[in-house]
Amino acid sequence: MSSYSAPFPEDLIDLQQQLHQAQADFHTLATAPPWGAADSAPVFTEEEVDQVEELWERIRELTMAVNEHPYWTTTASSGPVNNARRGLHVVRDPDAGAA
Repeated sequence: MSSYSAPFPEDLIDLQQQLHQAQADFHTLATAPPWGAADSAPVFTEEEVDQVEELWERIRELTMAVNEHPYWTTTASSGPVNNARRGLHVVRDPDAGAA
């Protein structure tokens, strides 16, 4: 748990939550059995490959949006940015208290 307690802008929190969801969706898809598997060679459908590519692109976009959010430039002058970034990860994260 981070010691950082300053409030985050709602749009930054929303971006972080979207990123968490995209990562969870990717994990679900990536760990699912390949439905087209024949013998020992797993085969993913074109649709599954497209979904993976779309999720990776979404994760990249959201990561950049979170990392480049203007909030971080104001935080840099008022305290440690790393603590703030760690604090953002647990804001409204339902799994944060499960550890």
